[in-house]
Amino acid sequence: MNIALFSVIHPNALPYFNEFLNSLANQTHKDFTLFLVNDGVSNIEEIIHRFDFNIILKNIGGTPSAVRKAGIEWVLLQGADIIIFADTDDYFMDNRIEISQSILAQYDIVFNELMIIGKNIQQPFPMLEHRFKEGAELSIDNIKYSNCMGFSNTAINTKCVTKSFSQVPDDIIAFDWAFFLLCLHEGTKAVFTKQTATYYRQYENNIASPQSFTEDQLMRGVQVKRNHYRFILRFVNKYESISKEFDKLFEKLNTDTTLRAKYCHEVKNQSPPSPLWWESIKTLEELGL
Repeated sequence: MNIALFSVIHPNALPYFNEFLNSLANQTHKDFTLFLVNDGVSNIEEIIHRFDFNIILKNIGGTPSAVRKAGIEWVLLQGADIIIFADTDDYFMDNRIEISQSILAQYDIVFNELMIIGKNIQQPFPMLEHRFKEGAELSIDNIKYSNCMGFSNTAINTKCVTKSFSQVPDDIIAFDWAFFLLCLHEGTKAVFTKQTATYYRQYENNIASPQSFTEDQLMRGVQVKRNHYRFILRFVNKYESISKEFDKLFEKLNTDTTLRAKYCHEVKNQSPPSPLWWESIKTLEELGL
């Protein structure tokens, strides 16, 4: 079986790259290839040559969505049977590849636990286990309002990769959310496991951080949801109502600074203790505004 581990290295992730590579070098299952897309890092070969597992490098530039679309197409052309997604600013339990391969013998997609880490976090804590039981199957309704499957805690059988991913716009921010929702829409089966984990790093340059409640991050979240629902509406008709709601919300918050301040306060105040990606971003009605 050809196992591809797919990741993108960009300048913001460079301080954490060695820790990422070390966690791959320590995997219990050694028969894999890291397909690494280089998005703007100079002299990357000087870092990766120190590691003795198989690494194939390709330079691809563009928006995060465009880079990932091109990268996935590249990996698929190499004949991989499994793609394990991984972010270069995170690291992993030593058994991640072993567990992912084992579960994908029965399921189309597996998503594993996320352990939240960061400079101001004294002890890693789980993000998903209080939401999903071991072996729980995920439906499209589970990721209608938020996401739990990112490009650092998922793996997929390549035969189940949605062909529609090439239609995801280059300017969409939550590419992973759109990608996996399309897969589920087409009938793939996803399952949760806490037998392995991704150590998910929180820092200021994260594209998406469920633990951040600055006004900029929250307004970015509204934009993410608006764009996400606009795109998904092409495939799933039942998203029409929520798409219109976020169109209106985005417009109101960008023209009414008083409302925007109230909105950000209530999002932070009403957020669950360990939110999923984009879960805290709600409509005015949901927040009671």
